[in-house]
Formats: sequence, structure tokens, C-alpha cells
Amino acid sequence: MNIAVLDLTHGGDLIAQSLAETDAVTTVDVYGTVSAEARRDLESSGIPVLTEPPDAGDFDLIVAPVHLDSAYKTLHDARAADVPVPVITHHAAVYEILKQRLKRYHVVEVTGTTAKTSTVRILAGMLSECAGKKVVSHTSAGVEYWDGRGGDGCGGSSARTIAKWSIAPASIIRAVESVKAEPDLEPDIFIFEVSLGGTGLADTGIITTLTGDYLIANKTGLASSAKMQMVNRAKPGSTLILNRDVGVTSCPAANILTFGDGGAGAAGGDVRFEEIDHEHAVVTAMNRSIEFTVKAYDIFSYRTAILATVSAAISMNTDPDCIKSFLDGFSGVSGRMKILEVDGRTVVDNSNSGMNISSAESAIDHVRRIADEGRGRVVMIIGIEEYNVCEGLDTDEVVGLIGRNRDFIDRFITVGIESDCEADDLDSGMAMAMDLTEAGDTIISCVKCFR
Repeated sequence: MNIAVLDLTHGGDLIAQSLAETDAVTTVDVYGTVSAEARRDLESSGIPVLTEPPDAGDFDLIVAPVHLDSAYKTLHDARAADVPVPVITHHAAVYEILKQRLKRYHVVEVTGTTAKTSTVRILAGMLSECAGKKVVSHTSAGVEYWDGRGGDGCGGSSARTIAKWSIAPASIIRAVESVKAEPDLEPDIFIFEVSLGGTGLADTGIITTLTGDYLIANKTGLASSAKMQMVNRAKPGSTLILNRDVGVTSCPAANILTFGDGGAGAAGGDVRFEEIDHEHAVVTAMNRSIEFTVKAYDIFSYRTAILATVSAAISMNTDPDCIKSFLDGFSGVSGRMKILEVDGRTVVDNSNSGMNISSAESAIDHVRRIADEGRGRVVMIIGIEEYNVCEGLDTDEVVGLIGRNRDFIDRFITVGIESDCEADDLDSGMAMAMDLTEAGDTIISCVKCFR
């Protein structure tokens, strides 16, 4: 088979090298960003690297990412041909590459607009601790191995970092290879955070939420449509864990479990909160109540992640009593609304790759909730490490947030945004915030960056 793989910026080179083991492959550097080293690696493997759109008719199959402009010439011509040339996504290609290699493992995939990393890491810790499973998780925080021994503040489970890759679907190949390269690791479960959809590998597929939809593919498509690959590509006999906002209640290939609170008198999902405040919460899961205490994190910012995690754990036959015990000991995920004490200061750590204006407002709201009259000084670090993330942060929205909250925040430090108090990056911003505060004060950290 003669295959064209489009887009080398988001893992196309990995897909091409894998497919080239059995087929003739040509790659296309759509954005002109491939490095000289990557080009040499491909060409030394007999894989041509083109910079201009090739004729679709020269190929039996075209592999393209979901976010590539549908008007790109090769894609357009593939659809317009008298006999259309088949086009599959990078997600689908990863399935073909890994379906045999991962057949012996339970695979979980998580996609959605927000709460992906938190869901993956909480679930990994919970399955490790409660089910005694050895788990590999792959998120924007890295490829981690959970063996249930010791603790890192995530419910008592420990995680060993193996590698760090992006969450583009092709990076699943890298994640699997990095684990296979460690002879002492033998996981039972793989949990992958996947950008813009599912590959079809999942025995348990999770969509955290579709709220906050946005345009992709040069504004020709919706991110939510791409994420629906999790449903459309569901493995026969698998389980789908879906937020109620997905709006899907049945699937021919999979069993469906929904989560989410009801609104305006509507019934909630199969798993939902019955009670919630900043000190304790009660989750109803399949008509059973799980009550737990809340400490060192903002429960309201974790609603989606906790419900998705509990839903997945219940579907995988995890003991509800251990789920309760785990959540009682849970103290947040680093960089995701985790509350820390640093040299006497309270630090609300919300600096991560998914940070947006809404989550920054949530961080401020949490400090408003827990603050008392003697709260001390409040300093906020907000902005973006431009070199570190793909999606930006709207400067006007940041300015608006600052204006709305000057009554409560004593000082703003910006990163990557012009102001009278600027820092080069998160670390220097935190150093500045420490200099501006003392014991008893509060620092809110909201910088968009990979951690």
C-alpha cells in the first residue's frame, strides 16, 4: 500500500516510521517545521519528505490530523476524486499501529475540553491504590508509572516519571515505547490523555466535557466533533464514560455510563454530586453514596475530574469503600487548583497547560471563599509561557480579569503579557511573589505552561 502521512509537527514522523515497516510511506511537512535531524531520520529510513501538497491520486491511503485545514489541496483532491482516496485521522492510524501491541492490557483514553490531566492522574492513583494495579499514565505532566507504594499527595499512590511527550495521538506510540524500554516495568493498565478524540484502543473511553467548544482546522471544524471520535471509534464491548453535556446516551458498540449534576430540575447522570462544599462532598454512584472529606484543593474546580474518575473506577469494579478512602486522602494534583503552604504563604497552584481565564477566575473565587478578614495580602501571577504551549491566552481577557478583581488582589504579576510588574516565566514570577509577600499572605499562580 502507498500511504501519505500529512503533518510532521504533531507526530506524523512517528506514524510514518511505524507504517513504513509494512508499507511504502511518503510524508508531507505541511507547516515547514520539521527539523533537519527528523528529516534525516525519515529519509535514511527510505521515507521521502515533501514540502508541497502531493497529488492525492498517487496514494492508496492518506493519514491526516483532525486539525488540518480541510481545504488543504491533498485532502480536497482526495474527496473530490471520481473514486475518493480514503483518508483516516492520526488517531485511527495509531489504532492500527498499536492494536496488537496493547491487546493484553486494559486501555483507558481520556479526551475533552478540560479536566483531562486531573482525571487521568486521579484515576491512575485510585486504580493503583484500590485495585492493586500497576498503571502507566500519559498526560501533559509526563509518562508516569504508578505502583501503589508510598505517596505523592495523590491519595497515597506514588508515580515514577518515565518520559515526557505531548498528548497528540501519535505520542501514544512514544509513551508505549518508553515503557517497553524499561525492563522492570510491567503495567496492567495504560491510561492516555488524548488531544481531540480517541483512537479506538480504549476498553474504557472518557469524555470529560465538551463545554467551551472551539474551532479547529483553520476554523472549518469544531473541536467537539473531533473529540466525538471517542464515541464513533468505540471498541466493541468497551465502556464509555461521558459527561452529560456530550448528549449521547446510547452507542451500538459500547456500554455508556454518564456523569454530571442535574440542572434546573433535571435528573443528574449515573454518577453525580449530592452534596458539595469546600470541606466535604457526597457522590452518588449507581445508587450508592460515597462521602469524603476535602483538603488542600478546590473541590468545585475538581467536580468534573472526580465524577469522571469515580465513574471509570466503578465501571472497572473498584471497591467503593476504597474509592472513599482514596478521596479522603486526596489532596489535589500539582498545578491543578492544588493548595500548598510555602514558607507560611498559602499558594493556590493552578499553573498548567490547560489554564484559561475561567480557571483563573475559579482560583480567585476559591481564595475569596476561604479568606477571612485577616487574610493578609493577595498576589496573583497570571500569563503564559509563550514558548511552552500551543494554545494562547487572550491578552484582553487577562486585562479584563485584572480589572474585575483589583478590589481583592493586592498585586498582579504578569508572564508574557506587558504590565508594570512583569516576570520572564513562572519560576521568576513565583520568586517575585514570594518577595512581595510574607507569612499569612496568599499567592495565586495561574500561568499557562506545561508542567
